[in-house]
Amino acid sequence: MKKSQLRELRKRCGDPTALCGIKDYLFNDGPSRGVRALDLNNGRGLEMTVLADRGLDVPYLKFKGINIGLLNKPGIRSPYLYQREKDTGFLRQFFGGMLTTCGLTHAGASGFDGGTELSLHGPYDNTPAAHVNAFCDFEGDDMVLRVTGSVREAELFGGNLALYRTLTLETERNIVRICDRVENQGFETMPLMLVYHINFGYPMLAAGARVYVSARKVEPRNEFAREGLARFDQIEEPEIGRDEQCYFLTDQPEGGAYAMLHNPALGVAGVVRFDERVLPLMCLWKCMRAGDYALGLEPTTSGVLSRAEARANGTLAHLEPGEAREFNVSLELTDDMGAIRALMR
Repeated sequence: MKKSQLRELRKRCGDPTALCGIKDYLFNDGPSRGVRALDLNNGRGLEMTVLADRGLDVPYLKFKGINIGLLNKPGIRSPYLYQREKDTGFLRQFFGGMLTTCGLTHAGASGFDGGTELSLHGPYDNTPAAHVNAFCDFEGDDMVLRVTGSVREAELFGGNLALYRTLTLETERNIVRICDRVENQGFETMPLMLVYHINFGYPMLAAGARVYVSARKVEPRNEFAREGLARFDQIEEPEIGRDEQCYFLTDQPEGGAYAMLHNPALGVAGVVRFDERVLPLMCLWKCMRAGDYALGLEPTTSGVLSRAEARANGTLAHLEPGEAREFNVSLELTDDMGAIRALMR
């Protein structure tokens, strides 16, 4: 939608939010009761939900009526039901969604680091955002839908990290942009781990779909993943009891890192782009398990191993006191076969 077109549009539509806009509301039933949510509709077929009370993460996303994202069995649950248990605390709350953010001082596998026990994927996604604002904005003549807010990870006698998120949904293109600025507001050097858990679900995820990546190096996480390495990029039918497979994608081209899921039966692709300078490793999470059928394309600072392992292998990032770092990730949905073929090549 163009700013220059709004006056003419109002001749035909007294309230343009019928076509494009933001709805702010609360869930009112079951474990999701009281969770604040925002629905964004860009007027070009892209509709998404942002959860203010779950770190401004994204549980639902549809493109031209097609469900794109994953929704796991737990569904949307209040962050106040979260318990910091080794693994199950996160898994009981993991809606999956189009985006689950993991961090800030640790993400990936649970375990001990320097005598401190760390839970799976950290507390970020179960922390309500503060100072949340949702509004229509303009970039030149183009209208965009914008959501901003902040999430803090801090404790007495410990660190103090703040993440400031700007989530932008374009209206002239079907692109969602995530810009996060993480700042160390404490007085000691802090570890920094982030995983952008971007997840695709049925029917976008279906047998016959395929993943295309810019990475020049693919490493399996374990032996079962190694057995499937030749087919790491191919989506299969769900199988009862099948284990997940994870692949680490590295050696990205400068300024052009991406991964794309293409579903030829639907004629739709989802393209994840990210800044490889601060997110040098992408994890491809391939879960062909019946009932937990999922594909994650996950840009990360240091992978999804434990913080102790990241420290040992030299991939653990740090923020000095007063230092800030910016992370940019985008998701584009397209049915333009010319653009899809270009990325295939």
